Amino acid sequence: MNGSNAVDSRVLTTDVGERPNRLKDLLNAPFPFYLNDDRKNAVLVVAISGFVTLFLYLFKTESELPFANELEWLHGSITLAVLSFNILVLPRLLPAWMDPVAWNVWKYIVLNLVHLLLIWILATIIEKIFFCPAEMAWTTIAVHASKQVLIKGIIPITLTTLFLRARLLQQNLEEAIRTNQELQKIQSLKRESVRGANPITLYSDTSESLTLNLPDLLYIEADDNYATVVWREQEVLQKKLLRVNLKNLESQLNNSFMLRCHRSYIVNINAIGAISGNTNGYKLKINGSDFSIPVSRPKGREVMEKISQLRNMMELS
Repeated sequence: MNGSNAVDSRVLTTDVGERPNRLKDLLNAPFPFYLNDDRKNAVLVVAISGFVTLFLYLFKTESELPFANELEWLHGSITLAVLSFNILVLPRLLPAWMDPVAWNVWKYIVLNLVHLLLIWILATIIEKIFFCPAEMAWTTIAVHASKQVLIKGIIPITLTTLFLRARLLQQNLEEAIRTNQELQKIQSLKRESVRGANPITLYSDTSESLTLNLPDLLYIEADDNYATVVWREQEVLQKKLLRVNLKNLESQLNNSFMLRCHRSYIVNINAIGAISGNTNGYKLKINGSDFSIPVSRPKGREVMEKISQLRNMMELS
């Protein structure tokens, strides 16, 4: 009985511990900073603002405040001004926080809340000063504006989010397909010379070392000051743990076929069986295994370009 309770307790603790991690992973997942281009973003801002204005006219509801019944154009104009500032100007004022390469779901949520807050503040101030009777209280206008912003702002935000996710998925899939084609060409070019004998010795921070044939190396996984080297020897998977950091090993390898694709991984291009892409980025599937290596977002473009450059270099040689 006590043993059963202990098991249940461990399972419960594990489940509770995993939930925050899943939420954290979701919030830290990469997300596009709109269209990642000022000109395209300007068009997107105009399109969203136009949609908001049209939506307000088509689905007009009678307001409890008579003066607000003909102000659809005002809310559309405020939306245009706020989105233009937040999407086109703010990244120049806060380049570190709004770096498109480091943009994620959490930052996207925060920015949308800022959109709504600024639209609400401007709508409240402008309606009070220019359109409503002098005797009407600020709180009445503020409550009215908040309802309008929340109810009618949810649809354009939802549609924009779905559009951006679909576009990100399409881009990653297209890039993965192109890079898979590059990989196939690399693997077919000079296959014999690539698979020839090319011994290399990797040195640890201790007296330990590891000698292997470089083309047999699959990948290296790091954990702080330790690294697990994984290679295939006579079709048998081999692993060895060395006390050495990944940066040190990267300098020791110094080979065109070795890619630093993540802060924790170095991979041999010839060991990559396929590349998959989704809204979370890319993954590199290792030949002859079920293991896939993640590509960090900052490294995604670099990895794709390195594979393309290597293929060009091999064709010219």
